[in-house]
Amino acid sequence: MQYDLLLKKPKLTIFIFTIITFFISIQAVNMRITSDIEVYMPATQPSVMLLNKIRQEWPIDSLMIYIESNNVTSIASLKEMDGIENALNPYEGMEDEVMYTASIASLIKDTNANLPFGKDEIPNNQFYIDALLKFIPDEIKYKLISKDNKNGVIILTTSKDADVDSLLNEKVYPIIETTKKVKAFPTGMLTLYKETIDWIMERISSVALLSLMLILLILFAFHKDMKTVIIAIAPVLYSIALTFGTMGMMNIEFAPTVIAVLPLLGALGVAYSLHMINYFMELSNNEPRNAIKKVINTTGKAVFLSAITTIVGFASLLTSDMPPIENMGLAFFIGVLYCFISTMVLIPCLLLAFPPRKKVAIKWDSLANLTRYRKHISLILIMVCLISIASIPQVSTRTSVWEMMPLKMKSNVIMHEYSEKFNAGQSGVILVETNRKEGMLEPKLLEKLDGMEKIINTGVENASVYSIVDAIKRMNFGKLPKTKEDVKRVVEILPEKYKIMMLDKDLSKTLIYVEMPIMPLKETRRSVSSINQIIEQYNNEIKGYGEISKLTGLAAITVELNAMLMDQQFKFMFISLILVFICLLLVFRSFKYAMFTIIPIILLLILEPSILVLLRIPLNVSTITVSSIAIGVGIDFAVHITERVREEIKEKSGLKAIKIALSRKSPSLAEATIALIGGGIPIFLMEYEMISQFILLVLFMLAFACIISILSLASIYSAKNGKLLEKWR
Repeated sequence: MQYDLLLKKPKLTIFIFTIITFFISIQAVNMRITSDIEVYMPATQPSVMLLNKIRQEWPIDSLMIYIESNNVTSIASLKEMDGIENALNPYEGMEDEVMYTASIASLIKDTNANLPFGKDEIPNNQFYIDALLKFIPDEIKYKLISKDNKNGVIILTTSKDADVDSLLNEKVYPIIETTKKVKAFPTGMLTLYKETIDWIMERISSVALLSLMLILLILFAFHKDMKTVIIAIAPVLYSIALTFGTMGMMNIEFAPTVIAVLPLLGALGVAYSLHMINYFMELSNNEPRNAIKKVINTTGKAVFLSAITTIVGFASLLTSDMPPIENMGLAFFIGVLYCFISTMVLIPCLLLAFPPRKKVAIKWDSLANLTRYRKHISLILIMVCLISIASIPQVSTRTSVWEMMPLKMKSNVIMHEYSEKFNAGQSGVILVETNRKEGMLEPKLLEKLDGMEKIINTGVENASVYSIVDAIKRMNFGKLPKTKEDVKRVVEILPEKYKIMMLDKDLSKTLIYVEMPIMPLKETRRSVSSINQIIEQYNNEIKGYGEISKLTGLAAITVELNAMLMDQQFKFMFISLILVFICLLLVFRSFKYAMFTIIPIILLLILEPSILVLLRIPLNVSTITVSSIAIGVGIDFAVHITERVREEIKEKSGLKAIKIALSRKSPSLAEATIALIGGGIPIFLMEYEMISQFILLVLFMLAFACIISILSLASIYSAKNGKLLEKWR
């Protein structure tokens, strides 16, 4: 047989496999994780295409430094802020990856430089500074300082592909530690994305170690033999190392929820190992090598079938339009494949090279009594499913970028404080294009944009906008010029910062900036919809002059992403079920066995809404994958019971076959589930709500998958006292 070569020298096989695993696993340090909500959107999505179009002319990606001071407009505070900006951006252009910085200090400097006899500096006269502040439009000024003058922001704009890690580590963090007159804290979206990954990496080692210790303790509690425990856990460790090493070799970005590979591989690896180990224990009277061969030919086939159906279950994620979800499916695919390979290579070799001292097969004969309560079990399952179906309208679909980051992370705490004081945080932009050079200088177009801004600022709750129109009005005594020549004259004397932020080089395009505070999705959706309706109305009024784009940016992308969630969930669920059922048909070559084996998974999916409602967990970009995970991993429980029934029915009665399957397979399934729960609990110590919600839901779904598989198949296969099974021989 094909295993003879591996089993001939088991220790050599283990050594070679360890060397291969080591060289692959060291690539794990190159794995890329991102929490950027934008990457969840397909590149062909209109809002993403618009955002990328804007990026070609304006650097709109930014990080922020939040300032605290007794008075940010005092001479001392302004000069220190100016010093920070000069240190962060000493050169014009993108040589240092910072296109420009913006703050109240730099606007005062630019305004001063553009006045007759003014200088490009912070004045030493407070009265003069207060006068310069009056030249800055309130719409812009109060996005840079709070109305009580105790807080301000310095905005660093950069390109989308900038090395944010280097920028923060080499510039921002060292510079803000030197401030004396003000307190400075890094925040903003790019900082939040970077620090979220740091938060995960700082905690993952200790969490993984604690998870491993708990799994070892749980396995030892079942087997009372450390050698058996080490053999059972070995494929898990090897498969995790191989999986993350392979992911490190791929030039793709993974979502933070890819951490779920750890507990899932723990559950699968332990389950695969225990099925083989426990069956080997049952054959303890046989010669070890012959026993191993029988294990491979029987339980090994069941593990293969389980791995195939699990891989197929995860394949649905590869069809996602959201790149991180697709990549997550790829990670699960790779992980399960490695889990199967590690189990089939290591377990036979380890059992031969280091045979356990205590060869005691674990069996729970009491579970065979479940066949007596077939009708009771069916009634309970039906009632629970009806309750769950009734709870579907209560399931929340909600994804927020703020929930995708640790709530206790300092930069996130600062961001929420900034949002509250500045009524900002969810930044967006609107692109206005004209069809000719200097088209933005048309007074009638500016008047329409001014009217649109006023309606948004007064009519849309929790939204504020500002644009070049505000700067032109402030430099022209609060009014818009009447002629194109007058507009051009005013634009020429505008501070350079306004032109960089809002106008292109040939004055044919402009950006309108939109700010919304951090708020619930329902309110964000309402504000985005209202702004787009106003834009649509004004587009009809400026025909012949130009065109106004829809709102894009963080708020708009968040709303669009949430609109995709439910469709994606049903898509994954449907594809997973179809693929798994086809796989069961091909392997079992029996429509009846395939149908009955998939029933526990259908019941589990029906229960998912009630679990979401019970745990108060929304359907979001992380939990959207749980149905596929439940199908992919949950089918493992049903497959092993069915396969054992098929094996026993060859020589025994139908009722006896299901009783043996329940008593011999249930311990391995329960042990793997309990080990999974124990190994998953430490992840809550990461204090990362999105990951915690995801893992909690996975643990509940898999625990229910184990329970439902045992109960439902006990009920189904014991129908007519097992006579139904006997007809399928």
